[in-house]
Formats: sequence, C-alpha cells, structure tokens
Amino acid sequence: MTTRRLFAVMPLALCLLLSPGCDKGPDQLRDAEASYRELIDRRVSPRDPAWDSVIAAFEAIPKDSKARPEAERHLAAIRGVRGKLPPRPLATPGATGPGTSEVDAKRAACEALAIRLGQTPEGPGREPLRQALAECRKELVKLEAHSHPPGEHGHDHGGELHPAPAEAQH
Repeated sequence: MTTRRLFAVMPLALCLLLSPGCDKGPDQLRDAEASYRELIDRRVSPRDPAWDSVIAAFEAIPKDSKARPEAERHLAAIRGVRGKLPPRPLATPGATGPGTSEVDAKRAACEALAIRLGQTPEGPGREPLRQALAECRKELVKLEAHSHPPGEHGHDHGGELHPAPAEAQH
C-alpha cells in the first residue's frame, strides 16, 4: 500500500523537481509582460480598460510560481499609476523645497487671482479682482527682489552690509 502511494506521487514529484516546464508561471509572465510593454509603447493611459486584461494576466500567474514576485511588482506599478493622486498643497507649514517659500506662496496666490479674473465676465466684479491682482504682483516683485537662494546674501548683489571705509573714519 505504501509503495502504491509512492508510485502515485512519484510523477508529480519528478515533474516538480526535474522539469521547469511544470511551472507555467514564467510563460504566463512572458505573455503578460509582452502585453504590458505593448500598451506602454502605445502610450495607453493607465486608466484605459485595455490594462484590465494585462492586470488579469499578471493575477493569473499562480501564487506558488517562481514568476509570481515579478508579476506582483508589475501589478503594484500598474495599480500605483492607476490610483487617484492626492491633492497637491500650495504650501506646507514647516516643509522645505519648491512651493514652500513665501515667494512661491505669493506666486501661487497671484496665479489663482489671475485665473479667477480670467473666468469672471466683464462687469463690476472684475475691477476688485484687477486691483487685487495688481497689488499681489507688486508684493511678489518685492518678495522676489529680497529673496535669495541659501548662502547668497544681499551684499552679494552690490549692496553693502557695513558702512564704506570713508564713512567709518568719521
């Protein structure tokens, strides 16, 4: 009885050990990657329904296949670009980098005013927006004139931090 069970399981064990052809995952991965590359080459939007079949092809790769980790990486990449992007804040308190300086915040405010002005029909409602935009632009020019990259100071542009030597002798 024990030998019968051994002989019944032997072909399956030999297939798994000796023949890589039993794992259909690599073939499925190759086909799914071909479809993946074809959609990328055609620049198909990640939200296009054409990607659904590619996702299904990657998901069809057996969980125990040696090709599954690569399929998971492709699935994560597709899902990452298909997901909804969070709204981008104009400025984040305490943060550094583009969009966080006072100049960047003022520039964004002026841009918002310009957009509102462009969307407002001719009439009495436009004049306050024109004035606000003109004031915003004046403030932006002042901020840009006084803002300097890190390590750069106002005296680097011809201004002086200390009185001239002739004045210091008086």
